[in-house]
Amino acid sequence: MKAKISFSSVDATTNPVDWMYRLEDAGFQGWEIVAEGQQKVEGQFKERVREIHETTNLVLSLHTPLSDLNIGSVNERIWAESVRQIKESIEDAHEFVEDICVVHPGLFSPLSIQMPDKAFQKAIAGLRAICETASEYGLRIAVENLISINMLLGRTPDELVRIVHGVDMDNIGICLDVAHANTTKTLDEFFRINDVDIIHMHASDNFGTDDLHLAVGKGNLDWNKVLTGANDYEGLIVVEVYTVEAGIESMQYLRNLSC
Repeated sequence: MKAKISFSSVDATTNPVDWMYRLEDAGFQGWEIVAEGQQKVEGQFKERVREIHETTNLVLSLHTPLSDLNIGSVNERIWAESVRQIKESIEDAHEFVEDICVVHPGLFSPLSIQMPDKAFQKAIAGLRAICETASEYGLRIAVENLISINMLLGRTPDELVRIVHGVDMDNIGICLDVAHANTTKTLDEFFRINDVDIIHMHASDNFGTDDLHLAVGKGNLDWNKVLTGANDYEGLIVVEVYTVEAGIESMQYLRNLSC
């Protein structure tokens, strides 16, 4: 396996200082910060992130804020505030991020579901503005596929390719969340994409319906298929689970499977 294995905690309510200093010793090669809740890169926590950046070899990536934000909103003020907060998170953390900032493509509302093309246009415009900010710092935007809920944008390869092509900038690609693809039954299709690059990956497990963020190997995802599909991928595979212990279990599972 050419990829590096990184860790990210989906629990943004627990103080990351309780576990972040364990990551490199545990064997992880990276850490993806989720820029909301207690992982928002500001104040004292920002100085802790700086310490990790300066004293370890961890490759840091950023998951921009996602809660209550919608870059696909057709409500102009909601859209503008969503874009502003995502850009702000990149500005706050850019000095620590090696390469990748992950962005969710947005969601439909009761209004925009009646005019889906407009929602896609807003998501594209939002991502273009976010890419412009990221490019100032030499960073790339990885737009993530989402789970099987009808009100979400970017659930399928076709939708993500449409968005990335619409943005039409050099510093954007796809973040393939294989657990999300398991809920939409599109994993094979994602690995067949040939005109947009997969530049980042997220990994956790589930049983094909709910997004459970289980440790790798604890659901029904076909990990042999994942590793075969990602055989030439050289970026980060970010294990997205709730605890470092589940992350270590996932890392060991992936490394044993790839031997």
